[in-house]
Parts: sequence; C-alpha cells; structure tokens
Amino acid sequence: MHAYEQVAEQLAAEIEAGTWRAGTALPTIPELEHRFGVSRITIRGGIDELEKQGLVYTGYAGGRRGTIVRARGRTDHYATDALRPGRPRSAMDAFVENAKKAGKNASKRFKMQITQAPADAASRLGLAPDELVVVRTTLQLLDGEPWSRETSYYPRDLATAVGLDVPHDIEQGAIRTLADAGHREVAHLDEVTDEAAGIEDARDLSVPIGFPLLVQWRTAATSERITRVTSYLRLGRRNRVIWETGNEAALKIIRSARQQREAAP
Repeated sequence: MHAYEQVAEQLAAEIEAGTWRAGTALPTIPELEHRFGVSRITIRGGIDELEKQGLVYTGYAGGRRGTIVRARGRTDHYATDALRPGRPRSAMDAFVENAKKAGKNASKRFKMQITQAPADAASRLGLAPDELVVVRTTLQLLDGEPWSRETSYYPRDLATAVGLDVPHDIEQGAIRTLADAGHREVAHLDEVTDEAAGIEDARDLSVPIGFPLLVQWRTAATSERITRVTSYLRLGRRNRVIWETGNEAALKIIRSARQQREAAP
C-alpha cells in the first residue's frame, strides 16, 4: 500500500468513527505532514483519495478554507414536490422545502445569463441552436456543502414577458411565477441518467473530475408551448430522488409503510 493510501485509510477510519464530524475541517496539510511524518505531496494524495470516495471537499468551516468532512448518507429529494396541484403557497421554492424535510439548512448561489443554449437544451425547447434563451442557474448547498446545481433554460420572449430575466433569485420559484402570469404548466417529461463530472461540474460541486453525478432533465409545457427545460445535477451516492404520483390518501398509506420500513432496525 502506498503512503498516501495509508494516510487516506487512517483519516477515513477516523471520519467513520466520528473523530471528524460532518461540516468540520480536517487538520491543515502542515499539521498532517507533522502527524504522519510524510511529505506534502503524500498528504495531498491522501486527501485526493478521500475526495474520490466522497468523504471530504474543499470549502469553508468556521471562516477558514480547508478540507471539510461531507455529511454521510443520502438525502431525499422529492422530484414531484414542485408539481403538486395543492402545494401551499409560500415564499419557499421546492429545494428549500426539501431541505426542511431533511432537517438541513438550505442556501443558494444564483446567476442569470442571456445566451445561446447548449444543443441538448435547445433541442428540448424546440429552438434553433443560435437562438438566445434566458438561463437561470442556482448552485444549491445543504448545511453549507455544495449539493446540487439547477439550470433552467427559458425561451427569451416568455422569460421577458413574465419577469424571469432578472439577475436575482425568485423566492417563490419560477413555476409559480409562470403560473401567476397565466402560463400554468400542465405536462412534464423527465429523463434521468448518469454522467461523470466535467471541469465546471467539479468546480461548482467541489468534487473531483470524473465523480459520478445523477442528471435529471425536465421539459415542461402549457397546453400551447414549451415553457422551460431544467437540468438538475446531483451528487451520485449522496441523493435519493423520489417521484410521488396519484391519490393523496393512497400516497399517505405508502409513506406510512415506508417510514415504518426505514425505522426498523
């Protein structure tokens, strides 16, 4: 076993034992050099190995940048929450609602662009590749940890008409904004696949290039036109995506059985 693998194995065991809790920083590289009696390159190799295993990421804890321990387990994401017919009106979008269900604190980093859509988005929108669209991208964090990225592409005329071409997040979410303006979505097509993280994905989600990602494409439409195409990029091995459809009373029976199953030892 290489020295960097020994470092990674020891630190992974300590993370598993709870020595280093989720959201806390590992000792600095100089501190780890001193502890293990190895070079900076070896320590860096050990940390890289932990990142590949999804145990740590580079970020901030207590105002200090360092190697941060990731939360363990999977977080449930209810993919149909934003589409519920009887969804209560609130100032929260579906991501924040899901975070509250999971007992986590949600935060977001937002940007808006007017640009040409990539080919896979343009074709889903039914637009020519050179047409301009409004792109709204939100990097979503749970307890400060980069967790997912949501990118929505809107036909420019529609986005301008309903006020989605603004350089800030919309608390109630774009779906409600569209509906309030008379563009209620009545059909959705979801496509789910997997991909390896590219350079931009790795930067946004603080994972190594090649890290497994779960990708969901959603195309939405009114009875007259396609309103948006949304790409959801989530960390593989860290998320469980749930679709709920059908009668609400029957869904409660299913949820109750699921809760009992998960509570069983």
